[in-house]
Amino acid sequence: MALPESRHTLIDGRRLAWREAGAGPALVFIHGMGGNSLNWETQYTRFADRYRVIGWDAPGYGESEDWPMDAPSVADYVAAIAALLDALDVGSAHMIGHSFGGTLMPAVQKAHPDRVASMVLAQPVIGSGPLGAAKQAEIIAARENLLADLGIEDYARQHAPRSVAATADAATVAKGIEVTSRTRPKGHLAQWRAMARADIFAEIGDTLCPAAVIAGAGDKTASQAVVKRIAAAISGARFVELPDVGHMIYLEHPERFNAALEDHLARAV
Repeated sequence: MALPESRHTLIDGRRLAWREAGAGPALVFIHGMGGNSLNWETQYTRFADRYRVIGWDAPGYGESEDWPMDAPSVADYVAAIAALLDALDVGSAHMIGHSFGGTLMPAVQKAHPDRVASMVLAQPVIGSGPLGAAKQAEIIAARENLLADLGIEDYARQHAPRSVAATADAATVAKGIEVTSRTRPKGHLAQWRAMARADIFAEIGDTLCPAAVIAGAGDKTASQAVVKRIAAAISGARFVELPDVGHMIYLEHPERFNAALEDHLARAV
């Protein structure tokens, strides 16, 4: 199928964009840093025959306008996700978040338990909140300086090869560079600042829903120790490991990710 066209609505007077395909129960994808609604090309194709598949552009990414502030919080992202669900008349959805999008999943579920039918955390990261303010400031400054020195195109050429598994072929690496090069620095840095102050463990609530943590065995960003620790903290969450997959789980052997999603959704019904 053709990639869905970008659509947008106004949230607090600012454009928030998404793509969607299909009809049925809502399946909502929340990308991580360096991503956007284009990430989910194979997921739109795979699931649109049974689900209403929605991929958002976080503020500062894709076709969405920037945040009005430089340092949004996890709560700000959660509110924006809820506002998009409201605008799309989605009462409840299966939520899939990648990387920092995965970090947001427990926060969305905790704030809006009735709206999360199930959740998948794909390659989630903890966030640097537990490290304290001084270390957070150091982490933020390092990324600001890196983007200022390299620019987004050189950053993409440096970052993407490190984000895929060591076994990734040249075409996958090239696709990763293409995806990352679409990043807008202001939006990326806003999200980075939120990540630097986030702590996924502080967001995990007591109200349960079916949950899975899906990780690539070759991920060098969200290590196996990290993702297993996150999975263990979410009561009842299943841990699924995908071979020969790095951090770009949506484009490295996407059929493996999609099969894991199919299994999760079958269990969540």
